[in-house]
Amino acid sequence: MAMHVPAIEASVTASRLRVGPRALLVAATFLAAGAVLAIDDGAAKASVEADLARVLQFMAALKLAFAACALGVSWWRLARPAEGWRGIAYVAGPPLSVGGGLLMLSLAHPGLAAIGVHAGLAAVIAAALTDKAFFADRQRA
Repeated sequence: MAMHVPAIEASVTASRLRVGPRALLVAATFLAAGAVLAIDDGAAKASVEADLARVLQFMAALKLAFAACALGVSWWRLARPAEGWRGIAYVAGPPLSVGGGLLMLSLAHPGLAAIGVHAGLAAVIAAALTDKAFFADRQRA
């Protein structure tokens, strides 16, 4: 005697894996961090005095804190669909700033690191400031 349970049946199209923007954000952030850490081993360090190196590393730690804030804001905002270039900025900005911050922390390529950090943070800030749906519950004036 065969038993038929319609609630358990699933169509073939429903079994496809759907990757959302939040998953892309997390994957891109881990890939950026992993790429910087993999490159960091063989890279030549900038020759600076010990005191200047400590100041630069402290500044890099502050930039990583900003990148973590951008990552949190993007994660929160991507709970709802973001339209147009803003969705790309919310997904690509934080990994760029995390990668730049880690590169800055290693003192290997300070110019490239600064470009990465500031471009990533600027992308998230520009997207947030121009996004009408940033605060979903906000009353329109």
